[in-house]
Amino acid sequence: MQQHKALILRSNRFLGSSLVNKGLLSSADLDSANEKFMEAIRSPELLKNASILTSLLYDLKVLDEARLLDHIVEEYGVGLIDLNQIQLRSLPSTELDLSLCWASSTIPFDKVEETYMVASCYYLSAPVVKHWEELLNGKVVWYGTSMASMSRGLERLEDVLAAEKAAAEAADEE
Repeated sequence: MQQHKALILRSNRFLGSSLVNKGLLSSADLDSANEKFMEAIRSPELLKNASILTSLLYDLKVLDEARLLDHIVEEYGVGLIDLNQIQLRSLPSTELDLSLCWASSTIPFDKVEETYMVASCYYLSAPVVKHWEELLNGKVVWYGTSMASMSRGLERLEDVLAAEKAAAEAADEE
């Protein structure tokens, strides 16, 4: 996770600014969330889940996630997805780095031909969008998702990748 610390800091700063600029959050609430976020980012135990959205939604309860998702749909034409309804698996020709997914609250969940379907809680953060589009060669269809859906999806994906790794190791032993 440490290797993604710069992305975590930039993406959260950009997301916070976007939320204020779009009128979804006050500057004072952003300042409070930034304090909590910086505490989390300094703690190795909390770094995995360090997110300004976590602070805004769950700790301070000052951001309405439904309003944020509605804004993303209306303003940017991005679809919504519930990762609980998707069968998550590793994608062919992708080295899926789970720490990057956790750091950016983003999961590529499907691939059709050369285009990736990507769910994110951080669509309003330009560094996250840019990073993933560069990583996936710009062939991305974006979807918004809730923080709860993302967390559960990432936990499920960890289990899937661990099972795939164990099966590969067992096959190598035979």
